[in-house]
Amino acid sequence: MPKEIIFTPNAPKPPATFSQATKSGGFIFVAGQGPFLPATGEVAGVTIQEQTKQCLQNIEAILRAGG
Repeated sequence: MPKEIIFTPNAPKPPATFSQATKSGGFIFVAGQGPFLPATGEVAGVTIQEQTKQCLQNIEAILRAGG
């Protein structure tokens, strides 16, 4: 089964040598995401609400990139 590596500049770059996500067999497997701002790599906000929102925005950007 072929796989596709997914990368978008709209989500933070992974700190290690793994991909943001992999698409295979109609599924998208997203790597763990933290509350990091894509442009700076800094943690977004100070509250759990702000950081959770950023995590979900990062996941959304990756899923959009994967179609």
